[in-house]
Amino acid sequence: MTANTKLEIQDIIEKILYKRRVDPGGHKYDFRLRMPTYFDPFTGKMDSDESVGQNGDLILFIKKLDKYIRIGQYYEKNGDLTSDPIIAIDYNYGKWIPIRIERAIGDTVYSYIENGKRVMYPDKIDEFMSFQRMFGQNIREQGWLDNGMRLKRK
Repeated sequence: MTANTKLEIQDIIEKILYKRRVDPGGHKYDFRLRMPTYFDPFTGKMDSDESVGQNGDLILFIKKLDKYIRIGQYYEKNGDLTSDPIIAIDYNYGKWIPIRIERAIGDTVYSYIENGKRVMYPDKIDEFMSFQRMFGQNIREQGWLDNGMRLKRK
């Protein structure tokens, strides 16, 4: 991962935010989109005939508190909200540096702080790059840029 490389997940998330007039570099935000069709996160397929209610909706969330961003998806399964995966990112002047990926099967840490700077574990760079590329492609293919509907916060 080079200093000037823009992550695939960063590219699609920034496009989603800009389209909805949210500044990715803003100080704080809690942004959620709802996909109003049934989506099976295990097969990666949408089926608009199966369920169109809140229980079948898939939610994409992008939350930034100061300099940390969390991106993830959640859905309801058997009455429980399930969130998998979640990517935690350190936002440093427009550069996204991975912190960890949270999965139902456990978390994987990708970086640490050394002398006040976030540093990636060298042996985990390829794994993270592959995962964030796949997650970014899934977000594109699921149609979040054009079809995600902004969820009003209560």
